Amino acid sequence: MSPHLARCLLSSLLLTAAAVGAEPEAPMKKETPVTPPTAPATVDAAKPLTEAAPAKPVMTEKPAEAAPAKPAAEGEMKKEAEKDPKEEDPEAVTITPFRSARLPVAKETRTFHLAKLNKPLAFETTRELQRLFVAFASQHVVDPATGGFAKAPGSMAAITYTIVQDLGENRFLAKGNWPALNGDPLLEGKDSFVVLLLDKPAEVGATGRCTGLHVGMVALGFTAKFAPLEGKKLTLRREAFLQCTPVDESNAALQKFVESIQKGAELSVITSERIACKPCGGLGFTREAQKGKIEDKRMPCKDCEGTGKVPLVTETKFAP
Repeated sequence: MSPHLARCLLSSLLLTAAAVGAEPEAPMKKETPVTPPTAPATVDAAKPLTEAAPAKPVMTEKPAEAAPAKPAAEGEMKKEAEKDPKEEDPEAVTITPFRSARLPVAKETRTFHLAKLNKPLAFETTRELQRLFVAFASQHVVDPATGGFAKAPGSMAAITYTIVQDLGENRFLAKGNWPALNGDPLLEGKDSFVVLLLDKPAEVGATGRCTGLHVGMVALGFTAKFAPLEGKKLTLRREAFLQCTPVDESNAALQKFVESIQKGAELSVITSERIACKPCGGLGFTREAQKGKIEDKRMPCKDCEGTGKVPLVTETKFAP
């Protein structure tokens, strides 16, 4: 081997050795920066433990925030204490509805045309018009604002009364007498307590007579001022009537009624008609065939109770 070749091989070996020796040093340089972050991480993790200790005073601040709520509750108690004397006012009178008046509900509807009055085969006759107007007058009152007709929310009856106690605002507790009302569950009143709303003031002990519009039963709360219950707080459930002006059944009122219909007023009346019984055909009995006999057996009709007629609530509307 020539000396020149030996030198080349020696230099190449030294270069490879230097390259191989440099590679292991690189990981050592990379490992040195990895260890420092781990040490501070442990120190940072310990910091929250030392800083979490000052959070204890927060628990003591919560009761301090709830303390101002006491004055508010005391204020509410004062307001309630102020309301109680008003509610316990011995002169206070309360009237609340308990049961509304009941009117018959129509099952059929028909129309009375004035243009067909007294025409052949028409039920619109003068006699039928007068009969319907009488029923109309018992179901309507005179509107004090317009002077026209206003439908009554209940039945009307003539009441004879004696004032027992003044309830204020033309409201009175009275003892009254009135007849039983048709189509209304109200029974006849005989010297019964009743709540009246009159058009004019009245004195205790005064007597009178008026047309009352039944508006149902009310619950009356008041302090009695009559013997033997004077000074006691009572709650009574009694029938209530409003004084009203009924429609007059005169010929002038009938003429006004016809003129209102011709002008387009929508008026109607509810009546209880008696019509022929359908199951028996108005005969009052039904037939049942019998074996070996020519004549059928007659059985009384259960629907009409043998009268051949059944009541039917009908609403009659009026048209020009």
